[in-house]
Amino acid sequence: MAAEIFVSVQAEGFDPGAEYGQLRKENSSDGATAMFVGNVRDFSPAKSSPTTGAIDEAGQKKLVSVLELEHYPGMAESALTDIAREAAARWPLGRVRVIHRYGSLSAGDEIVFVGTSSVHRQAALDACAFIMDYLKSRAPFWKKELGEGGNQNDRDNGQWVEARDSDEQALKKW
Repeated sequence: MAAEIFVSVQAEGFDPGAEYGQLRKENSSDGATAMFVGNVRDFSPAKSSPTTGAIDEAGQKKLVSVLELEHYPGMAESALTDIAREAAARWPLGRVRVIHRYGSLSAGDEIVFVGTSSVHRQAALDACAFIMDYLKSRAPFWKKELGEGGNQNDRDNGQWVEARDSDEQALKKW
């Protein structure tokens, strides 16, 4: 039986508990549910670099108060659906839910939800991790970090988030 896949790219927030409820709703055949919720960090994890400026001249972490995500409608949904389908082809999943937000998000806000259910625990866990690893490097979002006081007037002072080597390395295990 094919997995039931739900994908949403949305500006609105989501309730992780309600999303878990959707994975479990009328689903007594899957004995395992795995979930991941990503939140906007309040600092830039990038290494110090003259081009990124992630760490200031005093060696302090660069604070982030707002993360702005841009996407092309349709393109992002298609890419996320392809990733979810790939996971469902690799593991025996009952359900897959992927939600990715765009727009202006504050530090602490939920940004992504990935949930998988399966008859077996390991399949649910592996599929959830697989989807997250692929979202990190293959989902077509453009991210810009804005520092303290990050508002529309500060947009020009923000920095685009570049892909990290660690994200590409994570894909190699799959």
